[in-house]
Amino acid sequence: MLGLGILMSVAILGSQSAEAAEASKGTSKANFELQAGDNTTVPELLDPEIQPPTLNKGPLSLDSVSSFNFPTKKLGSESQAPLEATPVEGTKLGLQVTDSRGQDLGWKLKVSATDFETTGENKLTLRGAVMTIPEGKLTTGEGVDPLLTPTAYKVNLSSKATPIMSATSTQGRSSWSNAFEGNGEKVTLAVPSGNKVASYVSTITWSLEDAP
Repeated sequence: MLGLGILMSVAILGSQSAEAAEASKGTSKANFELQAGDNTTVPELLDPEIQPPTLNKGPLSLDSVSSFNFPTKKLGSESQAPLEATPVEGTKLGLQVTDSRGQDLGWKLKVSATDFETTGENKLTLRGAVMTIPEGKLTTGEGVDPLLTPTAYKVNLSSKATPIMSATSTQGRSSWSNAFEGNGEKVTLAVPSGNKVASYVSTITWSLEDAP
């Protein structure tokens, strides 16, 4: 009988809970404002192994970009295979772009390079040399929508400015790091035979445009 009474009490309480009516309610709000970046802030590097930082300020900026060293070769072996680059600073070859404008505006990063030449008055040119940067691997911050991912391109550098990364009007917001060798391809320099012995340098120019 005691057990039956307990069961009946639980059933009655459950019925009362199910039939309870809402006595009162209200609403409240949570407010948040997201502002565009400004030209006073230097973006943080997503991958500190890509050096050096440019110290450019936002809201649209090239934040870091590598310089390249290629190994020394002796005449007769320079044309056997493309030479593989190593970073002058840091441990990875790459760059970073940040778009903190917070609008559907898009952007385009172009790259060009001078001929490999010697310094001084009587300049020599490394004729027929071709430096290649692969498409690379793009990464961004945690939680960023993958649909915002810009496009990266494989480029043979020349005096003509060529897109190496671009974002349409619905892409590119946030920071994007491109590790040039992140997919296993190397930054290379192909040097044909027949050039003169010397030390050669090429100046690479990176230009970030505020339109897709």
